[in-house]
Amino acid sequence: MPLKRPAAIAAGVVLFLLGVSPAFSQPPDPRDSVILESKTVAPGAHPGALNDTASYLHVKVFITNKDSLTYLTLPLEVTSTSGGAYAIVACPCPRSFLGVVNPLTNTLRYFQAVSFSNYDNNSPDIFSVAAGFDGVDLSTIEPPNATRKAVWELKFDTVRSETGTFKFDSTRLGGLRVRFTNNVSLDVNVNFLKSTVTVAPAPKGDLNLDFALTATDIVLLINCTFCDTCPPPLPGAAACDLNCDGRRSAADIVLEIYAVFLFSPFPCNA
Repeated sequence: MPLKRPAAIAAGVVLFLLGVSPAFSQPPDPRDSVILESKTVAPGAHPGALNDTASYLHVKVFITNKDSLTYLTLPLEVTSTSGGAYAIVACPCPRSFLGVVNPLTNTLRYFQAVSFSNYDNNSPDIFSVAAGFDGVDLSTIEPPNATRKAVWELKFDTVRSETGTFKFDSTRLGGLRVRFTNNVSLDVNVNFLKSTVTVAPAPKGDLNLDFALTATDIVLLINCTFCDTCPPPLPGAAACDLNCDGRRSAADIVLEIYAVFLFSPFPCNA
């Protein structure tokens, strides 16, 4: 028997309050999305200070949004997916928002919040970061973005020495999920593109660990050879010995120039 009208209305209200009514469960608009950067990184560490912006691994957070935004909430799960590869945030936790995030804009960086209650530096880990606009400065509201815009960088102090892959995926934490809050204070579901980070040894001669041989590597090698300034991410001067003769010299620089501009292979792999 169909429900009488008052009973149907009451049932709808109950379902709404429980959050299970399909009528009130709207799929994300294609224009609203959070995209996490995927990348390849070499193992390494940069412990730094609590709010250090020079942490070892940075993963960019991009957004597209159809409306102006006042808040971004981002609960994430980090999981090792192959080979034991993993990145960690140095503890003791909790860290501050600025200890985990580099803001890349003047928006979505105020009224900051972090949660590390489920984080122990072992896969899987869950953490959440959130921030919004400055209520006394409306210029800090994020305007609509039809194309991807980088708004944050997530910072990790250490990438473990095991090679393989790990991922950042969306999750729920304390009932919260990845969402926007628009400028009329409505929470908005978003599309989410997870990140996969591959951990692998950097190519020989790649002194800044960006997995490309460029003029920057030549400059770093010159500094390493003549100024005794070892490349910051690397564990010592051995990385500057490109011909494996046990010393740093102009011969190594010549090999680097050939590798960068002529794609010549190095004579040794040590």
